[in-house]
Amino acid sequence: MEDLKFGFRREKEMRKKTLVILMIMSLVSLVSFMVFAALPSDPFVEATNLFQGPGKYGGTLYLTLGSEPQSFNYYGTLSAAGYAVDGELFSPLIQANPVTNKVEPALATSWKISPGGTEVIFYLRHVLWSDGVPFTADDVIFTFNDVIMNKHALGNEYARFTLNGKPIRWVKINKYTVAALLPKPYGAFFTVLEPALIMPKHILAKYLPKYNPKVKDPSYFNRAWTVSTPPSQIVGTGPYVLEKYIPGQQVVLKRNPDFWEVDPYGKQLPYFKKLVFSIVKSPQTRLAMFQSGQISWLGISASQFPYLKQKQLAGASFKVYSTLSSGQATPHPFITFNFDAKNPYLRALFRNLQFREAMEYALNRNRIINDVYNGLAKFTGDIPAVLPGNVFYDSAASSLARKFNLKAANGILDSLGLKMGPNGIREFPNGKPVEFNLLTWNNSPTMDGIAVIFQKDLAKVGIKLNLQILNISIAYKMALAGNFEAALLSWGDQPDPALRTAIWSPGYPLYINHLSTLSKKQQKPLFNNMTWWEKIVYNDFAQGKTQMSLAERIKYYNQWEEIYATEIPYLFVAVPNTLIAVQNNIGNFFVSPNDRIVFTTYTTFMK
Repeated sequence: MEDLKFGFRREKEMRKKTLVILMIMSLVSLVSFMVFAALPSDPFVEATNLFQGPGKYGGTLYLTLGSEPQSFNYYGTLSAAGYAVDGELFSPLIQANPVTNKVEPALATSWKISPGGTEVIFYLRHVLWSDGVPFTADDVIFTFNDVIMNKHALGNEYARFTLNGKPIRWVKINKYTVAALLPKPYGAFFTVLEPALIMPKHILAKYLPKYNPKVKDPSYFNRAWTVSTPPSQIVGTGPYVLEKYIPGQQVVLKRNPDFWEVDPYGKQLPYFKKLVFSIVKSPQTRLAMFQSGQISWLGISASQFPYLKQKQLAGASFKVYSTLSSGQATPHPFITFNFDAKNPYLRALFRNLQFREAMEYALNRNRIINDVYNGLAKFTGDIPAVLPGNVFYDSAASSLARKFNLKAANGILDSLGLKMGPNGIREFPNGKPVEFNLLTWNNSPTMDGIAVIFQKDLAKVGIKLNLQILNISIAYKMALAGNFEAALLSWGDQPDPALRTAIWSPGYPLYINHLSTLSKKQQKPLFNNMTWWEKIVYNDFAQGKTQMSLAERIKYYNQWEEIYATEIPYLFVAVPNTLIAVQNNIGNFFVSPNDRIVFTTYTTFMK
């Protein structure tokens, strides 16, 4: 169509005969009608800040997964690989613009908030599930009331949609209108709503006792959409649909012809015909595949950055980017000690603040940044979810971090009565050596590098650290079960702390360093098992997400940050730069004016 428009302008400039002009205009109109007739009936036009220009259709986008998906059930798994795939298959009610973080419509075209802030009415988009069934209010009600709030669903988001113990209720007004009834005003409501993907009731209801009398086990929902489920049964509203899964090799998606987004130029998204995730566990193999053009873009490590940058400057057909972390889903490593460790001596030691202070003094962040990250990281002194530039960032908390000082670490350990043994390893009063395991995952130069440096520095202060390096899925399963002594892990983060309540607040299932603060059976906080400061942190998160005033929200979250900096339940290591390499044949992949790398799977295209 663009060629025809150009032809029309050229003909006009050359003052061709009127008849020729009319014929071309008629042809343009016909083509325009054909193009727009194929567009969604109720589309959302994406923001121009995601584009450098219109894309073209066709080609395959090649990406990688570091592990196999455990399930395609977004709320029935804790698999990072599964989440990566599900993000392409399903859509939320609202979404955040990747550049500005501004809330935009998605499956909800618009919404209205009551004067008191306790009722939000959503008007839904007229779209289809990928099996042709209309998306309606029933799907929204089902997702929020029956799935998200299902405490037995592995990936439930109960914490995000519960205020002071009272759940948010969703009610149907009509086929395309729903209302969220909040127990009280909720300042973080739209923040926590954005990652909540909507599921199809007509497919998944049968896995819940409420809708299927044959189902007795409330956790049966987790068996839905396993990796052996026929792809045609996994239906969504996202830019792609599942075509096939080859265990250990690939997850293949194809373009969803009913996707509801269009670009600013009148073209339906996505542009790519297929999206292929190759399952590649080895970083070295991923790097080799990228260099040979088998991967379209690749998140890279700091150790790989100089090598690829040299290749780029030497004329390679790819570009390498390094920008400051945006704090969104970027993995920020941390070290934590299990307050519920099975060994009673370690359990008492880990719960001792002085010991944790000694551990921070023994953490050589500068060396880690230089040696492991090649200088492409920094330590902000704060919680990874709250980075400088974030409205919730607390500079006072940042100033409380303890700098590397082995002399100070040794002095604290001496004061704790952990005397140095003849073999250079400290001993408990009963003569047992002070040693423990550090759980982390394999095939990661970053995690390996951090672990080895920490291990060597602890040896200098008389602590024997044994590295327990396992497959990433196994490592997280052990951590989530509380089956570890110390752990070096990372979580992806979000710009609003409310989105990470289940991770950083005691009394929730991902607060891995002290899981006994949660009743597994009732999924309720056990305040009697919390320390005095954990009770304050719990209240900070409960209040921080409900306050409508931004100033009040900041006050509560700043208090949490300062408590973490003082009590150090987690040793935050460093904040890595966002490092990514992309093939030159990928369009609409660029750095924005605010220094963010801009790209999505549905706005990029094959040049």
